[in-house]
Amino acid sequence: MSERDDMDDVDDAQDESDEQIEQMIVENGMLVHTLANLLVQKGVLKQEEIEAEMDRLYDAMESFEDADEE
Repeated sequence: MSERDDMDDVDDAQDESDEQIEQMIVENGMLVHTLANLLVQKGVLKQEEIEAEMDRLYDAMESFEDADEE
């Protein structure tokens, strides 16, 4: 096996790992969304509380991405 083949194997493994992480993020997002809806339906949380928390989360994610780009 050449060094190029080894590099290709590493790239393929990284791509597969990235895809698995992306899939986990999607699945976890769906789970969180479902749980939030259930909590609102049961009267445990208000929709406004969910929206405020989501806004805070998206702001934190943007800050993280901006810091990562620097």
